[in-house]
Amino acid sequence: MNIDANVQKILFSLLRRWKLLVVFALIGVLLGYFYTSHFTTLTYTSNVKFLAYAVDGNDDMGEISQTSSTSGKSNDYVRTSNTSKMNYAMKMLPTYVEIMNTNEFVTKVTNALNKKQNSNYSVGTIKNAIKIELVEDTAIFDIAVTTTNAELSYNIAQQLETSIPQMMKQTNQSLVHASVQDKAVKAASAGSLGYPKKCAIGAVIGIVLAAAYVILRTLFDVRIKSSDELSDKYNIPVLGSIPNFSAASVQKSGNQAHQAKADAAEKQPSEVQPIQKKGAGK
Repeated sequence: MNIDANVQKILFSLLRRWKLLVVFALIGVLLGYFYTSHFTTLTYTSNVKFLAYAVDGNDDMGEISQTSSTSGKSNDYVRTSNTSKMNYAMKMLPTYVEIMNTNEFVTKVTNALNKKQNSNYSVGTIKNAIKIELVEDTAIFDIAVTTTNAELSYNIAQQLETSIPQMMKQTNQSLVHASVQDKAVKAASAGSLGYPKKCAIGAVIGIVLAAAYVILRTLFDVRIKSSDELSDKYNIPVLGSIPNFSAASVQKSGNQAHQAKADAAEKQPSEVQPIQKKGAGK
């Protein structure tokens, strides 16, 4: 059997067993819902946004072009200098983000937070809660702090508002600073558990498993179910076939024959023989 025939056979099997696919999809949705409701923990997120900016316009921040016109020289210098500062801040920002992800920096943040809150949080807890994202084509970066406690997320974000500007002033000869653009706000409610997404994933997994079962069963099924399959497999013509003599077919044939006899009997006229009384001809 060629590849096209196999593909057609598989597609036909999938279409013929579409109910199985639907059932497995529904099971996947229910499992996704059950997992989300029983094994997903509520989380709270506080965000803080920073702007990085350079404070020195020396040659390390880029070349400063000057025009030949004396009257416009000062304005062009200032404009080019500001652009160079911004470009320098954007260029250096990934380096500062890597510094924020180091254990040394997170340890300083943890120690300061524990001292301020009189707590005993671990470095791993604080580090796993922090996620830093750069805003594309800008010198802005956003930090999301996510934990299972709204108060803790808010306190960590507040501590970062102080620790990050201090770290950037003490690094790279204080060439790039950071200012808080959006202060942290305490989360009023937990984040979404993602029911639609997880239920959809469950449905997809269910469909894939059901389809895999149907495909494997079809490919490993070596039974010949029709004369066409027999001809295709052995490349010989079929001279004859044995009719189906199952119990159901025999009973059906018997019922049909009995009905045919009954119909034929109704169509024949009934013959009535005259009855002669004794002594009628005497």
